[in-house]
Amino acid sequence: MLNNFQCTVYKEESAFQEDVIALFLCRECVQAIDKLNLSEEVKKLVKEYTAKYDDIYDAGSVRSMGYWDGSKIVQLLFVGCGKGKECKPVNFKKAAGAAARQLQKIKGRQVSLCAPILLNKARGHYLAAIAEGIYLGAYSYDEFKNKKAKQEPCSVKIHTSVEDAEKILERSEIIAEAVCFARDLDNRPANCLNPQIFADVAVEMGRKFNLEVEVLDEALLQAKGMNSILAVGQGSGKGVRMIVLKYNGGGDAPYTAYVGKGITFDSGGISIKPSENMGEMKDDMSGAGAVLAAVKAIARLGLSVNILGILACAENMPGCNAQRPGDIVRAANGKTIEVINTDAEGRMVLADAVWYGCRLGAKKIIDIATLTGAVIIALGNETAGIIANDDDLAEKIKQAGKLCGENYWQLPSLPECREALKSSCADLVNSAGRAGGCITGGLFIEEFVDEGIPWVHLDIGGTSTAQKTDGFKVQGCTGFGVMTLIKFAENGE
Repeated sequence: MLNNFQCTVYKEESAFQEDVIALFLCRECVQAIDKLNLSEEVKKLVKEYTAKYDDIYDAGSVRSMGYWDGSKIVQLLFVGCGKGKECKPVNFKKAAGAAARQLQKIKGRQVSLCAPILLNKARGHYLAAIAEGIYLGAYSYDEFKNKKAKQEPCSVKIHTSVEDAEKILERSEIIAEAVCFARDLDNRPANCLNPQIFADVAVEMGRKFNLEVEVLDEALLQAKGMNSILAVGQGSGKGVRMIVLKYNGGGDAPYTAYVGKGITFDSGGISIKPSENMGEMKDDMSGAGAVLAAVKAIARLGLSVNILGILACAENMPGCNAQRPGDIVRAANGKTIEVINTDAEGRMVLADAVWYGCRLGAKKIIDIATLTGAVIIALGNETAGIIANDDDLAEKIKQAGKLCGENYWQLPSLPECREALKSSCADLVNSAGRAGGCITGGLFIEEFVDEGIPWVHLDIGGTSTAQKTDGFKVQGCTGFGVMTLIKFAENGE
């Protein structure tokens, strides 16, 4: 059971005996309503409502009504899933998230869920989207509330003819649990999640799922010359940790490294941020959270891949030992960095992390980070940015994201942007200014990837947090990127 919901599958011809019936409808699929095992009374109500309210199909809309079935009052939910080309899995996932919250509101306990599209045996991806949406839409973060909102368990029986429905449902719950795990980490305040605590969580997870785990502390990082990540954390008393998890499910296949930015709090350092909304910077470790959660799901699913999960964890504070603008730092690959802005710290921890991934034998590198505010200006809050040295790898990430409802857009890697990274007194500057900030931030990280290694950078600065609850996203940290990394691994990459 996840978030007090338990989804099970039933053959479509099973009788409906629940106190709530949730009908997932798109305008084109509603023509098949007579094929569902519904009472004549319900079919009549569906036809009346769909004829009267065209907005009943709007993706994520939920209408509720009660009717007497001869023995009890049954709640009937009309859940909109789109019109025309909108009838796609992501809109069913959004609709399921909205439906889950409505079920919580009306205190639904026993629910029959049906949709004409689930009559098609080949529509397993729609079943997966619905199940994931229910679990994710029901999420709430209440770890520190003394009075928690009491939610009774809700049993959702999904009536479907989809083949291998049980396996699909099991996979969906594992994926949704991973996203919720990342949300819990990302929402947790920085006084309860510092680099060492992050390492403790990773070690415990590794023990549970038989993963190899390596934790590099300050002494080990210094011995390996990882001065870039050390410089970021030197203003904090909470330490610095580089955490490596190895999942070996692919035999002799090469490793793909998932590298996550794990800034457990970002004050900006000496280049301190404005106080307004600084509390949101507890989520600056969302990249590392996504990597840890994805590796967890990949292990639970037993995927036939080899994955390195690398978490670059530090706290960026303006303490008396903090790095200063004007400092020059030598990273592990030997390149020197002029610190222009201490608030451009994420790329510095990732510099040593992607280098270490190459040392550990990774043949592909995917880093994920809340790297810039510039990506929000460029792409808004629904789309993450991609910078890459390999267009084929970038396209595979985009397609993996598309299949699970996470959007990406690749930005150009222009020579002029590379020129902007040059320093007059070091090899690189850590900040090239506002112009093309998302691009230059990514290109900085590429400087520390071995030549010839395909690399993709995912900037989730705009997508890691939702300002409002909508669809399968709940206000607060979203766990964005987790599903993409899992799907990429499922595709054998």
